[in-house]
Amino acid sequence: MYKEKFLALESLRGIAAISVALFHFNLGSHLHNAFVNNAWIMVDFFFVLSGFVIALNYLGRITTTQQLFLFQKKRFFRLYPLHIIMLFAFVAVEFARFFVELKFQIVANNPAFSTNNMTSFATNIFLIQNWVSEDLTFNGPSWSISAEFYTYAIFGILLVLTNGKKQILIFILIIAILAIGIFFKVNSMTSGFLSGPLRCLYSFSLGVLGFCLFEQLRYRILFSSSIPSMLCLILSVYVVTSISSTESPFIPLIPILFGITILILVLTKKDQKIHKVLSKEWAVYLGTISYGIYMIHSLIWWIIGNVLRFVFNIPSEIDAEGTTSLAINNMFIADVIMVFGLGIIIVLAHLSYKYVETRFN
Repeated sequence: MYKEKFLALESLRGIAAISVALFHFNLGSHLHNAFVNNAWIMVDFFFVLSGFVIALNYLGRITTTQQLFLFQKKRFFRLYPLHIIMLFAFVAVEFARFFVELKFQIVANNPAFSTNNMTSFATNIFLIQNWVSEDLTFNGPSWSISAEFYTYAIFGILLVLTNGKKQILIFILIIAILAIGIFFKVNSMTSGFLSGPLRCLYSFSLGVLGFCLFEQLRYRILFSSSIPSMLCLILSVYVVTSISSTESPFIPLIPILFGITILILVLTKKDQKIHKVLSKEWAVYLGTISYGIYMIHSLIWWIIGNVLRFVFNIPSEIDAEGTTSLAINNMFIADVIMVFGLGIIIVLAHLSYKYVETRFN
C-alpha cells in the first residue's frame, strides 16, 4: 500500500477554503476578483481532492464490514463535532433573530425559524440535509459535509463489495462518472434535488480514479520539471475565472480538470519548485485548518454583515447560494473589513483545530 502526505495538496486545500470563504461575503473589495466570484466550484475541488486522499489512505484497507465500520467511525469524528457546534451556534442565531423581530420589529431577509425550523434541524442533526432538500439551512456550507459523509459510506461499501478487485472498482467508478456527467450535461450542477450529493459522488469518484491512475503511473512517469503542474494550475484558475454561467453544460468538465491537475502535481518530483512553493509552512497550515475555515466562515460573515446593516445602515442582499452582498462604495474600506473578518475566521479555525478537531479525531 502506497501512503504519503503531499504537502502541496494540503496547501491547495487551504487556498480553496479561503476562496470559498471570500466568495460567500461580497463587499466589492479588491479581493473579489473573477476567480473568487466563481469560487463556488472550488467545493468540487474539495470533493476531488478528498477522493484522492481517501483512496490514498484507505484503498486496499477496507475489505470487511468491521473495517468499514471503523472507517466510517473515523469519518464521523472528523466531521461531526465541529458540525454540531456550528449547528447549535446557528440555532442561537435564530433565537437572536426571533428576539430582535419581537423587540424591535426588525425582520431579516427571511424571518426567524422560517427555513431553519425543526425539520431542517433534525436533518442537520443526522447530516442528511443535502440528501432530502435543496435548501441551505442553518450553517449553509454544511450541505457539502452532508453530501460527503454518506459518499464516504458508499465508497467504503464499494470497497467491501469489490473485495480488493480494483478492476471492478475502476469500472464502477467510470460508469458512475459517465452517468452523472451526462446528467449534469442536461441539468444544472448547482440547483435541483440531489444536485449536491451527485456533485460529491461525481467529483469524489474522479479523485479516487485519479489515485488509481497515480498508482499505475508513479513508477513510469515522474516529471522533473514544474512546468506541467504549473500549466495545469494556471489552466484551472483560468477556467474557473472564465465561468460565465452556473447553467453552462461545460461546468461538469471542470472537476475533471481538477483531477488532472492533482494527478500531474503528485507525479512531479518533490524537489521541484512547485512543491517547494506549495510546501511553505503557513500555506500547509491553512490546509490543516481548512475544515474550520470552511465551517466557521458563514457565522463570522453573518455577524459582520448584520453589524454593517443595522449599525451602519448599509443595505444588503443574500442570493440563492447564501452569498451576502453589501454596497460599500470605498473599496479600501471593504478591503479592511474583509481582511479583518478573514483574520477572525483563521484564528477561530486554528482554535477549532486545536481544541475540537484534534481531540475527537
